[in-house]
Amino acid sequence: MTDIHCHILPDIDDGASDMGESIKMARMAYDSGVTELAATPHFFGEEESLGLLAQIKEGLDSFRRALSAEGIPLTVYSGAEILCTEETPVLAQMRCLPTIGDGRYALCEFYFDESVRTMEYVLGAIKREGYIPVVAHPERYEDIQRDPEIIGNWFEHGIIIQVNRGSLLGRFGQASEEAADYILSHGLAHAIASDAHSSRMRTPYLADIKRYAVESFGADYAKILLSENPARILRGKRVVSPYEL
Repeated sequence: MTDIHCHILPDIDDGASDMGESIKMARMAYDSGVTELAATPHFFGEEESLGLLAQIKEGLDSFRRALSAEGIPLTVYSGAEILCTEETPVLAQMRCLPTIGDGRYALCEFYFDESVRTMEYVLGAIKREGYIPVVAHPERYEDIQRDPEIIGNWFEHGIIIQVNRGSLLGRFGQASEEAADYILSHGLAHAIASDAHSSRMRTPYLADIKRYAVESFGADYAKILLSENPARILRGKRVVSPYEL
């Protein structure tokens, strides 16, 4: 499996607190069947945050060396989770948005109470600059919870939809769980990811969500969500939908 959303780099954000925790998370991910992942620390999508990119690169290089020393055969790609605001399109115009695997896919999140109007404005502006937006955990946004049919419009306009493991397992409350179930039940998700933050809570363990996805939505769709599309996103390739099966 491939995980495109994981806060595994040490001491950068609210994810892994140190390298020891990063290694624990890596072992957990690999033992659960994950062979590659994108390290996606939080990145505030405004110009004053650009200095963080060097710290992220340094952390990624150190983590890769630690994985090699520990003999953990987990391949880790670059990335970031961009907190998008109305100023984020400026970074897109500057070609400064951090992307998954340094390709075209940009992992985007919003404040949970952000309006659909603002989200669609930012996503459209980023897309016009040649990026492919990947919306992190849309099932957690209040406007989507009230009207999950919005996701259908995003899906049709080429916005990539990434649902969290924890949402489907009920870890973020009933509203997130119901919205996530709606998205997958209607074939509107492209990927499931861990959004892991530690080895204790919100972990990178994906074996349980694989079983759940197979049992709830079928083996073919589960493979697309956890293996096929995440791997394509890491490599900058076109994603597939369940309708192409």
